[in-house]
Amino acid sequence: MVGSGLAFQLPLVSFVLTTIGLVTPRFLRTYRKYAYVAILFIAAVITPSPDWMSQTIVALPLILLYELSIRVSVRVTRRQEKRDREEWS
Repeated sequence: MVGSGLAFQLPLVSFVLTTIGLVTPRFLRTYRKYAYVAILFIAAVITPSPDWMSQTIVALPLILLYELSIRVSVRVTRRQEKRDREEWS
C-alpha cells in the first residue's frame, strides 16, 4: 500500500525536477521504454500475488501516471520558456 501511495507522487516529483531543471520532457520521452520496464518490475514487487492480472492492474495506473508526468513536464517547460521570452521583451 505504501509503494502504491508513493507511486502516485510521480507527477509531483516530475513537476519539481522539471522546475529545477534536472528533467526535461525530451529526457522522459527518450527513456520511456526503460521506465516501462521499471514500472513492470515495481508492479511485480508491489503486488501481493504472483499472477499476471494483478500485476497488470498495478502497472497500468503507474504507466498512466508516467505519461501524466511527461505532460506536466511539458507544461512546466512551456511556462518557463514563456516567462523567459517575456523577460527579454
